[in-house]
Amino acid sequence: MGIGRRVPVGPQRNILGVPKQRPSHITLSVHDHLGGNDLVFRMKRSTQLWRLMIAYCDRKSVAFNRMRFAYDGVPLLSSRTPDEYDLESGDVIDVIHAFPVLRGGGAP
Repeated sequence: MGIGRRVPVGPQRNILGVPKQRPSHITLSVHDHLGGNDLVFRMKRSTQLWRLMIAYCDRKSVAFNRMRFAYDGVPLLSSRTPDEYDLESGDVIDVIHAFPVLRGGGAP
């Protein structure tokens, strides 16, 4: 046995150094703290998150502009994909209800 070339091994590569094939679909849970239940969505890793957000709002019968979505405390942009946020299957997205800002007058 001779001395061979070292092959980089890490989370993105298998033991032979070949890049791992990630599944094309991902399963994400959306958790609503006020409603208390989770909805599960299956989507492609390359699909923009606005599709998930719109589907969630449709199922809950709420306006899209009343909800905010976050992952690990970081607000999610609807134009980005799960790959851009490094989301894995089984991750949980939090829903934050955006309450209107109250602007009031002075004392009576």
